[in-house]
Amino acid sequence: MQTPQQQLDLKDIHLPDAVSWWPPAAGYWIILAVIAVCIISFLSIKAYRKKFEIKRLALAELSAIKESYESTSDKKQLVISLSELLRRAAISTYPLSECASLTGTQWLNWLDKSLSKNTLNFSNGPGYLLTDYIYSKSEQADDVNALIKLSLQWLNKLPATSGKNK
Repeated sequence: MQTPQQQLDLKDIHLPDAVSWWPPAAGYWIILAVIAVCIISFLSIKAYRKKFEIKRLALAELSAIKESYESTSDKKQLVISLSELLRRAAISTYPLSECASLTGTQWLNWLDKSLSKNTLNFSNGPGYLLTDYIYSKSEQADDVNALIKLSLQWLNKLPATSGKNK
């Protein structure tokens, strides 16, 4: 006679494999993709704003200089402020070796490089105020409004910066 175990010929129970943590479920992939898109968007917007930060700040300062001039009518202070603003914007945007050491007509010619040829320019227009008027004792300066307009044109043509200054 056969024993009960021999009659049934049963095999041992095999448990399924443990659930692996990899690959994650589809929901986790979607969450990861959304987070990645948010991070990339944030960094891109931040980099874009930084590129145009100097231009934006320079234009805001020009607006403040104009308001100050309208309230005080001090032409000499206006010309000094515009000269400082243009110099700082140039040094912050372009390599130092290109513009930092320029003075007089060389400075005005360098400023003219970014303006189109058919417009009023610094070397042949009101830009003379930046080099001569600051040091003269004369209070006559009829071209200050043209100088403000020309400075605005030049600042609007500033290129985007990479944040590096050579």
